[in-house]
Amino acid sequence: MSTRYLLVEPLDTIMVRDGRRFDAGASGRAASTSPPPSTFGGALHTALGDPVDEILGAVVQTPHGSLFPVPADIVRHEHADRRLRVEPRDGSEVWDLDDEYPLSHLLAGDGEPPPQSWITADGLRSWLRAEPPLRPGEKLGRGAGLSAPPWRPEQRLGLALRWDGELAGTASPGLLYAMSHLRPDDGTRFLIPFLHGADVRVDRDLLRLGGRGRLAMAELVEPDDDVIPDHPDDFPGGRVAVYLATPALFGTDSDEPGSGTDLWWAPDGARLCALASSGPIPVATASDRAGRYAASRQLTWAAPAGTVFYVDFGDPAAAMSWARRHHGRRLPGVSNSPLRTAGFGMCLTGSW
Repeated sequence: MSTRYLLVEPLDTIMVRDGRRFDAGASGRAASTSPPPSTFGGALHTALGDPVDEILGAVVQTPHGSLFPVPADIVRHEHADRRLRVEPRDGSEVWDLDDEYPLSHLLAGDGEPPPQSWITADGLRSWLRAEPPLRPGEKLGRGAGLSAPPWRPEQRLGLALRWDGELAGTASPGLLYAMSHLRPDDGTRFLIPFLHGADVRVDRDLLRLGGRGRLAMAELVEPDDDVIPDHPDDFPGGRVAVYLATPALFGTDSDEPGSGTDLWWAPDGARLCALASSGPIPVATASDRAGRYAASRQLTWAAPAGTVFYVDFGDPAAAMSWARRHHGRRLPGVSNSPLRTAGFGMCLTGSW
C-alpha cells in the first residue's frame, strides 16, 4: 500500500457541532468545534467514490506550513508558556486510583492550556525530539512554534427543519437557533493522507464539508515536503511519548481498562508511566447518505487530539521498533468502532 494525499479546500464556513444535546426551540444555541476525523473521512469517501484501505487523519495546511493540535503538556503559567516536567513519583505520594491505575511518574508544574491551541510542524518536531525550546520543564521561548487557530468563529442564526413526513426539508415555524460557524483563514486547507493499494482518482471534486450547504474543492496532490514530522533517531532508556494528532476512539465492548471513556492505554510490551490529557471529549457524527441523516446521528467519546501517553519499553531497540511501525498511523488496540478507519487516533512518537 502506498500513501496518497487528498487536498480539501473549504469554499465557505465550516459547521461541525459539539456533542452537547441541541434541539431548536428547547436549547437554542450551539457551538462549532474543530472538524473531527469523521468529517474528513466522509469528504474523502465522497471525493473518491470507493473505500480506501486506511485513512491516516487530516493535517491543517496554511500558507506558512502545517499545523497540529498543541500537546497537552504545554501550559501557560504566569504569562509564560512552559512544557511540564515528567518526574518519578515520590514513594509518599498516593492517589485513590493506585490500585487500578498505578502510574510511576507525574507531570510537574502549574498552568492552564495556552491560548495558542496549535503548533507548527517545526515546533512539533522539536517537541518530539525533546529539544530546546520545547525540552520538558523549560520555559518556551521564540521558535516554539505555538500558533492561534487557523479559523475564527462567526455567529449565525438559523431555522430548524422538519426531518420526516410530507413537509420534510421545510422550516419548522418558530424554531430559531443560534450557531457559531468557523471561518477558515485565507489559504487554509486540509491534507488527508490515506493508504491504498490500487490507483485512485477523484470522482467528485465539489463536495460538502462540515454542514449542509458548506462546500469544498478536492484534488489528489503530491506534497513537496514531509507532511508529518518524523520520529526521533533514538529513544533513551526505551521511553516513548505517544502524541495524538487526531482524537482517538477507545473501545466500548469491554469492561477492561481502556474501554469506554477510559483513557488508560499502553502498547504491548510497555507500561504507561504518565498521561497528559484534557479529555475525554464528545464526538458527534452523522451521514446524509440515502436520506438517513437523522437516523445516523450518534455521540461517541474520544481522547482529544494533543493527548500524550508517556510509556516505557525498557529497551531503546524495542521503542524504536514500535515507533517505526506506528508513527503517523492509527493508535493500536483502542477501538473496534467502525469509525476507527476514518482517521481517528493518528499518533506520532517522541522521546521524553
